[in-house]
Amino acid sequence: MAKQWHQLEKLDHKSLKKLQQDREKQALLQKQEADKKRMYIIAASVVVAIVCGLVFLSILRNRAAEKAYKEERDKMYAVSVAEVKGPVLGRSIGDWEKIAPNFTFNDEYTFKADKGGQLSVKLQLDNVVKLASMSEMTVMKATLHEKENRVVRESVKLSRGELTAAISLDGRDLLEIECGGIVAKGASGLFKVLYNQAKGTGEVVVKNGLVEVYSKKSASRRVKVSGFYKIVFDANQLGNPTQASVIQYDWR
Repeated sequence: MAKQWHQLEKLDHKSLKKLQQDREKQALLQKQEADKKRMYIIAASVVVAIVCGLVFLSILRNRAAEKAYKEERDKMYAVSVAEVKGPVLGRSIGDWEKIAPNFTFNDEYTFKADKGGQLSVKLQLDNVVKLASMSEMTVMKATLHEKENRVVRESVKLSRGELTAAISLDGRDLLEIECGGIVAKGASGLFKVLYNQAKGTGEVVVKNGLVEVYSKKSASRRVKVSGFYKIVFDANQLGNPTQASVIQYDWR
C-alpha cells in the first residue's frame, strides 16, 4: 500500500511538474507574442510617423512652390512707365492723375497725353509703346499662359491720336495694338498706329520689320505690312499696303 501511494505521489509530482512547465511555456509564448505585437505597433507607429512627416513636408513644399509660382506670376503683370514728358494723365478706376516717371501698374490702365505731352511704357518683354501728344491709349493686363509663367499676349488699345511701337527680340509676335476695329500685331521692328477718332480713319505705318494687320470683323484676312509700307483703314475696312515715306513721320 505504501508503495502504491509512493507511485501515485511520483505520478502527481510529474504531472504537476509537467503542468508547471506547460504553464511557463505558455506564459513565455504569450510574452513573446505580446513583445512581437508591441514591436509591430512600434514599427507601424514609426512608419506612420515617417509617412505623416513626408506628407507634411510634401504639403509644405507644394505650398511654397505654389506661393513662389503665384508671386512670380503676379510680377509678370507689372508694367512700368519708362519716360514722361509734359502733361500726361492716367487712371485705372476713378479720376485722372498726373503720371510720374517709373510709375508701375499691374492692371488695365489708361493714359492720355495733352498738348506737348509724351509717354513711353515698357511692357513685360521689353516691347515699348510711346504715346504721342494729344493721344490716348489703354494698356491692357498681359495675358499669361494657363499653366506656365510666361506672357502669351500684350495688348494696347489706341483710342485716338498716335502711338509708336518698338518690338524687342523676346517680344516678337506678342504685342497687339487695337484701334478702330483693326488689330496690328507686331512681328518685329518699329511701326506706328495713327487714328482720327472723329473721322474713324487711320493707318499703320511700318519703318522696319513686319506687322500683321487684320480687321476684327474679318480676322481670317490678315495683311502683312513690311518696312517702308503702310496700310490705311476706315470703318473696320482694310486697304492694301502701299509704299510710305517714313521720313515724314516722327520716330523719336
